[in-house]
Amino acid sequence: MPRDDALPIALPGPLVRVGEATLRFTAYLGGLVILAGSALRALVRPSGRPSAFLPAVVRQCDWMFGMGLPLVALVHMGLGSFLAMQAFYGATFVVAAGPVVGLGFLRNVAPLMTGMTLAGLLAARVVSELRRGGRDEEPAWVPDREVARGRAPDPREPADPARLAAVRLTAGAVVGPVLAIWATFVGTAVGALVSQAILGVPLPIFLAKFFEMIWLRDAVGLVVKGAAFGLVAALFACFEGLGGSQEPRALTMAAFRAACGAAVAILIINNTWFTLVYLAGPPFGPTVLPPPPR
Repeated sequence: MPRDDALPIALPGPLVRVGEATLRFTAYLGGLVILAGSALRALVRPSGRPSAFLPAVVRQCDWMFGMGLPLVALVHMGLGSFLAMQAFYGATFVVAAGPVVGLGFLRNVAPLMTGMTLAGLLAARVVSELRRGGRDEEPAWVPDREVARGRAPDPREPADPARLAAVRLTAGAVVGPVLAIWATFVGTAVGALVSQAILGVPLPIFLAKFFEMIWLRDAVGLVVKGAAFGLVAALFACFEGLGGSQEPRALTMAAFRAACGAAVAILIINNTWFTLVYLAGPPFGPTVLPPPPR
């Protein structure tokens, strides 16, 4: 009598899929933490003969500023005019245009949108650069012809992944606050021009009301969040770029994951900062919420 000893193949149920997704998510977060720690170690105790750290950071900042400044300016031009019109059509008094536009950028919009811009920009550039064997050599270095053609081994020592990540993380943390300040300036300037031309708000009143409402924590948050968002965007981009295939589809999906992961992390950090600094009250300072009824 024929007998089939093979076990039936069971399709994975919902619980199995949830478990797999949880394990993958945990492993992904663990990889990010390990990479951040390795990058910090590479700053203190570099391995091999790494290239000069500061010149490498400057070269990374150079292209980040070159691409980031125009992108951030274009994004915040539209947002500046939008916030200026929102001060009028949002059922608020016209004199509030200065605080609505200026504080809107200073407290939330400028660092948040700058971080989102960096998340996409670094994902598109850094992932491809690292997966294709990017190094931090001097631009004037020219490889031997046989090495470039793949006919001879590269005489250089293999690049330290942690060192590569440390350079880009540092550059992201430096570029983020500068771009956030630039975004605040561009957006507020456009909002002031729109308020004066369309709403009839004089520039002195616009600026006076804006400066009257500024808190110290607003300026601190602009710098702190700008640095944190740039660091997070670089961390996700480096993590995806330091492993995987160079195939076009793999590169596309890696850049997509880096951009989405950085965007989610930026939103979490931004909401946490706003909750603690502006809504929590003591010991973080005065709150913007109305006092509870007695």
